[in-house]
Amino acid sequence: MGSRVLVVADDLSGAGDSGVPFALREMRTLLALDDTGDAEVFVADTDSRHIEPDLAAKRVHEALDGHAQGRVVFKKIDSTLRGNVSAEVGAIVEHADGAGVLLCPASPATGRTVLGGVVHINGIPLHHTDSWNTEPGDPPADIASALDGLKVRHVALASVRGKPAQLRQRVAQLLTEADVVICDAVSESDLRAVATAGSAAATPPHWVGAAGLADALAELLRPGYDIEPPPPVDGPVLAVVGSAHRVSRQQADYLAERFGHTRRLSARALVDAEPAALARIGEQLHDALCTGDVLVTVDGPVEACLARELTAALAEVCAPATERAGLLVLTGGETARAVLGRRGVSGLRLLNELEPGVVLGRTIEKEPGYVITKAGAFGAPDTLHRAVSAVRCGRAVA
Repeated sequence: MGSRVLVVADDLSGAGDSGVPFALREMRTLLALDDTGDAEVFVADTDSRHIEPDLAAKRVHEALDGHAQGRVVFKKIDSTLRGNVSAEVGAIVEHADGAGVLLCPASPATGRTVLGGVVHINGIPLHHTDSWNTEPGDPPADIASALDGLKVRHVALASVRGKPAQLRQRVAQLLTEADVVICDAVSESDLRAVATAGSAAATPPHWVGAAGLADALAELLRPGYDIEPPPPVDGPVLAVVGSAHRVSRQQADYLAERFGHTRRLSARALVDAEPAALARIGEQLHDALCTGDVLVTVDGPVEACLARELTAALAEVCAPATERAGLLVLTGGETARAVLGRRGVSGLRLLNELEPGVVLGRTIEKEPGYVITKAGAFGAPDTLHRAVSAVRCGRAVA
């Protein structure tokens, strides 16, 4: 199996946490926002989680057509199955051209596991949790239900933990029978077994999963790594928490107690604001950053159909402050994409993983800046604060 890799993700924070396992193994890794550039590991953010399924599939095809040749293909999906999973995995199936797709969205480090073909969060089946409380619909009862229209087969945990030769044989057989082979995994060792079995196939499959499977695949390609502490970063911090998930709100509250300035913006007011009003808020945030660290959060619900308008308005008010910040902390993939796009960032060199799913990158622009990205739905209340402290002090997180 070759060492050049293409990672295709549907949002920016997921692109970061599925790309960084390769960067940690000294594989030069580029997270591209504009689908240009090259690196040993090319991470394409299709920004397609909340668009129409046909357009999402088209963007995945474009990423594959532009970058997949000669590369191992890894499709990052949300570990809680949000987004256009069926349409985007369908595009991967078509590109695999009969080699098959091996899928496991487990990420044990963040409490996501797969048992009986069902995603669990901290041991609770996905459809019995509140993880979809900000989504317009209900979560699927199992992974197969999220892959409507695709022919799937399942490898149970007992087989994953059985004799390696038997697992290799079963996976190889099922890959010839189905579009997608779903594997159970509740630990990192299970994911390594899945990755090893899949890579042994005569024609290795395309891979679909979350950060856990990406890490197992990276370990196969480049075994072992030493995590270096991040470089110390000077200057004030601008943290923008756009995720509406309760975990993100807790993390924002923890930061608010320790940052010099906090601005809580109404989601509805942001969407309805005139350009002049957004500009005034932007000036206020810039001035506040001159005196210390600044946290920006969004309060209140907003309709799913207005999510793009909300993130665009949030990026607009943060734009003046991003020019001054020594470190950006961006929670929520769409928020991160909007803020970085408004800043004119075309890509990130992925550098380090400060905690599971909390990624440090550096912009590739002429005047580089440091960026921490994190998805919204996991971590402890102090996760963001710990990550900021680590980067500010130039040390690894304990």
